[in-house]
Amino acid sequence: MTNAQVKVLRSLENLSLGDLVLKPTAINGTEPKDAADNALTVNASSVDLGFWECSPGSFKTARQGVNEVILVLEGKGTLVSDAGERVDHKAGDMVLIPNGWSGVWEIHEHFKKQYVTIAV
Repeated sequence: MTNAQVKVLRSLENLSLGDLVLKPTAINGTEPKDAADNALTVNASSVDLGFWECSPGSFKTARQGVNEVILVLEGKGTLVSDAGERVDHKAGDMVLIPNGWSGVWEIHEHFKKQYVTIAV
């Protein structure tokens, strides 16, 4: 047995997300801005986790080669698939965005999430 240690990777009190920057995939005349803090990358298992925030607006997005699980920490948003399926989510919701999904993020209220992506 090893003497592995548990550690806190990030705390909500001291996140370092940096300045919000305009999303290059913004749509519908909106101006969403986002920032991220990648807390951990495990190259051997292709797992990334971190925090992300975004101001209100809409932008195109896709998940290629990864499944993403998010925990909404703050705000409200809607994921709209290319097929038109709408999934609303708010603070406290845990959401799976599966590999191969593509569509639009609609951020209704300043949004913060914790994410884990797992390569497939």
